[in-house]
Amino acid sequence: MARAIICPTCGSKIRAGRKKCPRCRAVLTAPDPKIAAAQSRKLTRAAAILAGVFALTVIVLWFLRGPAPSATPVAKTAPGDPLTNRRPVQSAEPTAITQLERPFLDPSGRGATAYTAGDYASALNHYQDAIERNPQDAESLSNLGQVLVRMNRVEEALPYFQRALAILPDRWSYQFNLARALGLLGRMDAAIAAYRRAQQLFPDDYVTAFNLALALHKSGDDAAAVEQYQKAITLQPEDASFRLALGNSLLRLQKRAEAAAAYQEYLKLSPAAPDADTVRAKIAELTGPASAFAPGGNL
Repeated sequence: MARAIICPTCGSKIRAGRKKCPRCRAVLTAPDPKIAAAQSRKLTRAAAILAGVFALTVIVLWFLRGPAPSATPVAKTAPGDPLTNRRPVQSAEPTAITQLERPFLDPSGRGATAYTAGDYASALNHYQDAIERNPQDAESLSNLGQVLVRMNRVEEALPYFQRALAILPDRWSYQFNLARALGLLGRMDAAIAAYRRAQQLFPDDYVTAFNLALALHKSGDDAAAVEQYQKAITLQPEDASFRLALGNSLLRLQKRAEAAAAYQEYLKLSPAAPDADTVRAKIAELTGPASAFAPGGNL
């Protein structure tokens, strides 16, 4: 049975194969299969072109978009690093750091950010929050102690360093922080013991050796101080201040020629030091004709 077709002029449904519509007498022409196929291909190509143009537009817009906002990087030096004061300090913009919201930082991370910005009150609050959440957070305990030292609340810092060490007794930085706090409080015997423990944990740290030497010098044990100064110089020969301190201990031991040599090394490393003239005068005093009778004294 022949299928029916629809008249394109009047819409009547008629039998296929008729050349005219019996209703409106319009001429009915069967579509050419080749033409229909060509039209189909044209439509396909047009659709593909439109899709390509759309994809290209998306790609162009992607590359022309502005840079996504990024958070200011947190400084790498954390409060628990005792070498901070002897390393080059990178400048930071405290206002920009403190005003940025960092919801991805935990309390300890916020504490480090605030500490780096010099906002010690906020750092203190963040580290206290971290410890309340986790009383076994040794790093936050030690960092909280460091914040208190910065705030000149050294006595209050001691229990936090001790708690951190109770959790991780072999962590060198905690031991160093405790020793330094004890030294700031003038408890030299305890500071020396703590520095020696820190040195056992990190034998090749020049700052530990130098701070131990200073504590020994202040306690009156200059012979032991000289040994530690020399160790610090071996580990870090470019630091001029080590030579000056060594000279002071040698002078107290009445080793005048050795003291003068240490002072000369200091001037070689730091010829434009603010106290250079004073050091030169001391060298002249120690090496002059009357040097054997001069009492000597620290610079």
